[in-house]
Amino acid sequence: MDWNFDALDEAAMRGRRSLKWSMVPEGRSLPGEGAPFAGHGVAEMDFGTAPVVRDAVVSAIDDGLLGYMPPWLRHETIEATAHFYSRRFAWDVDPATISLASSVLDGLRAMLRGMIPPHSAVIVPTPAYKMFLTIPPQLGHRVIEVPSMMDESGQWQLDFNAIDEAAENAELLIVCNPWNPVGRILTEEELRRIGEIAQAHDLLVFSDEIHSPLVAEPRQFIPYVTVDPSFATHTVTAVAASKGFNVAGLACAQMIASPECRMWAEGAKYLGYPTPLGALAASTAYREGEPWLDAVNAYIRQNIDAVDDLLEGSPLHWTRPDSTYLGWIDASALGVDNPATEFFDSAGVMLDAGKVTGRGWDQWVRMNLASSRAIVEGSLMRMLEVANAH
Repeated sequence: MDWNFDALDEAAMRGRRSLKWSMVPEGRSLPGEGAPFAGHGVAEMDFGTAPVVRDAVVSAIDDGLLGYMPPWLRHETIEATAHFYSRRFAWDVDPATISLASSVLDGLRAMLRGMIPPHSAVIVPTPAYKMFLTIPPQLGHRVIEVPSMMDESGQWQLDFNAIDEAAENAELLIVCNPWNPVGRILTEEELRRIGEIAQAHDLLVFSDEIHSPLVAEPRQFIPYVTVDPSFATHTVTAVAASKGFNVAGLACAQMIASPECRMWAEGAKYLGYPTPLGALAASTAYREGEPWLDAVNAYIRQNIDAVDDLLEGSPLHWTRPDSTYLGWIDASALGVDNPATEFFDSAGVMLDAGKVTGRGWDQWVRMNLASSRAIVEGSLMRMLEVANAH
């Protein structure tokens, strides 16, 4: 089937008024009518969702499925999750280990509330999704930031020595794979090293794998707990259809945790409730949405190719992401305190500021590339004009 992702333009997206196209930096306002403005911040796609998902949700609304979660739908969503991850990633998930939640962050909050002692330390490799840095302190825990590094090839690497050192005084490690914001897929060797550190220090692991569907060649992604069966004893894996199928607003995620995972029985008590429409969207996406997902992944890879070409030889730099639709761009050439604000003020491009991803990342910006090629290229060319002017 052919989905015309190229048909999206800025005017249509501004008219949709999604969060990504209506959110601006603090203290700023949306530009006036006719002024250039493009939303590249919030991690949601401009592509809508798979037609089969849309049709299922519309049909459910027409049928009045707007009450509480029926048992059959919970069961169907759990089964569909297990089959999707088995089929796509060769992960033999036992449906009995799957719990539904309202979001991936809901699962993290459950671990922080029910599985580690009060005032514990939580390790967060950076740059990181900003909520990993803000939620633990909200619940009384301390964050240990562990900045990552670039190797000689320019590839992002976790600092395992620093993680190992931090683990001596921590209870939980947050792992994001594929890695938001840099777009890396961790290798089996890297995942095994994480497991060794966790086991050596009796550390729990929250493995956020929400971006795993956004891998162009599915077999490249390795779920953390499949590396070694013993890793399941210290891990809660969080997955969802929300990123891959663009249904985050429908509120349904899946937590996968073995009965052997210590304290999970306590943590699970704190999970919030998914919505029936979210569960229906997830189960439909997992069962029938892969052709659309594959088309989206292929289109995003083409967008990444286009960005790679435009950035070559420019003042802006990145390491080409091998998954997700997020680009992590070094904008230090601008020589300003907050490049994201500069790009908004001077080019009308809304980006996520690097400063929210941890200490030391102020000169970086995160750019969402899940839009039409014309929008992505137009925004980047305006950004390059700003960078060249500096």
